Amino acid sequence: MKRRHPGWLFVLALVASASAADPALRVVPPRSVTMVTASAAQPAEYRYLAFPTVLRMSADEIWVCYKAGRSHATDAGAAMEVVRHSLATGATHLVQRLPAPGPKLYQMGEFVRQPDGAIDLCIDVQEVGWDGRHYRAGAETLRWNPARNAFDAAVTMAPVAGVQYGYPFEFIVEGRTTLQLIMAFGYHKPGGRWSVDVIRSEDSGRSWSFVRNLTDEFGGIRGNESGFMRHRDGFIVTTRGYDRIARLHRTDAQFRVRHQADVTGKYPFVNSIVGRPRLFARDGHGYLIGRNYTRPTGTAADRGAGPSEMQLCLIRFDLETLAVTACVILDNPDHQKVTDGYYAVPVFTGEGDDARMQVITYKGLNARPPDIVRLDYRWADVK
Repeated sequence: MKRRHPGWLFVLALVASASAADPALRVVPPRSVTMVTASAAQPAEYRYLAFPTVLRMSADEIWVCYKAGRSHATDAGAAMEVVRHSLATGATHLVQRLPAPGPKLYQMGEFVRQPDGAIDLCIDVQEVGWDGRHYRAGAETLRWNPARNAFDAAVTMAPVAGVQYGYPFEFIVEGRTTLQLIMAFGYHKPGGRWSVDVIRSEDSGRSWSFVRNLTDEFGGIRGNESGFMRHRDGFIVTTRGYDRIARLHRTDAQFRVRHQADVTGKYPFVNSIVGRPRLFARDGHGYLIGRNYTRPTGTAADRGAGPSEMQLCLIRFDLETLAVTACVILDNPDHQKVTDGYYAVPVFTGEGDDARMQVITYKGLNARPPDIVRLDYRWADVK
């Protein structure tokens, strides 16, 4: 189902003053919105749809994995759902629903195609504690079984260099090497430290070795959700700090820091963390996509409570200096009450003037359960 937005001319007027004051901030409305999975069509216990991730299967088909539960968190039994989605037609078909065995809940998943061709779904597994809050259990991996046309049973990730890890972020696969960006939690045993680390596998995810503690390497910045990408002979990493600051870091091949820069507070259109940040490079620029706040956030928004002014933004930066050069508001420039949303993954189709950026994300208005949607942009308009 696709919906056009003829009211975007009015929306553009709403941000004209901000754009005039800061020419680096602009609005680009989607050409169309395609519903990937609608929450209203889901069974009640799987109606809260959030946190999508994507695996490209062919020029047309992607697999989308997302949480299907009852709330943002603390919903024991919440599942991962995997669907096939056609970029050409918008058709979506369920591959498999994977409920967590209680008292666990599946919160977020991340795909990786290993060097040997195996498809792994690595899951952020949580449990609800005695105090009603959620805590990370050990990360689990489900491997796709082509013969069964289904995922095999979940396997808890073994400790790496004496550390139990809990929250997988992203993967980079190069040759026979798989790099994983993942988080350790202080209450885990073994390990017992708070850090975002890089680990490596040389056998397609069957075993892992420790590479670097990025929390220490970046100067003791306590962070949570992070993203990374290859850049020349090293990497670029983005971090979401518990101090509410989004940062960019450029490293060498061993993830030793060469340069790092704050993003939050340095630019008028980044006023808090960038939620579930993801990085990519295209046309000689670096890009950071995720949940952003282009207006200063109040205490309620900082606590994640009350009316929200979250937006989906694409932030362009220089790959060497890490200086931000532009920010595009991709969704919600008129500050509707988006109560949960905007963890996002870009997918590109077409070439040259026909190149398009399809963004798979989630969005819930006015405390309603979110939907999984695809926003379509002409790349020339947003780059």
